[in-house]
Amino acid sequence: MALVTEQAKTSLLGLALNFPMPHLNKAVKGLDLGDSFREHPISDVPTLLLTGTLDGRTYMGSQKIATQGLSNLTQVTIKNAGHNLFMVSPQVTNTIKSFLSGKEITTKSISIDLPNFSPKK
Repeated sequence: MALVTEQAKTSLLGLALNFPMPHLNKAVKGLDLGDSFREHPISDVPTLLLTGTLDGRTYMGSQKIATQGLSNLTQVTIKNAGHNLFMVSPQVTNTIKSFLSGKEITTKSISIDLPNFSPKK
């Protein structure tokens, strides 16, 4: 929490990106799942990791650290996608279907159009 508070001072969105966390931390008993919850998983279960290059919630570096104990990991980077990337492209949907069907995923990267960030008139 100390790190979040310190970084919020200079971040573009302050604490807003994490709302309602950590605001509810002390208000709801048992909300903090403890240090064991934050331990990195270790597993050889086949896992598909979809990484959006514009994800403002789960940064690429954080994903790499969090998944380092997954020995059977398949990562596909979705260029120009944010956090909610599951339905941004038929290629993403087909990759998920293929993975769930037990097929080998050879695609390492999918590119989609850059979102339009300009204000609508």
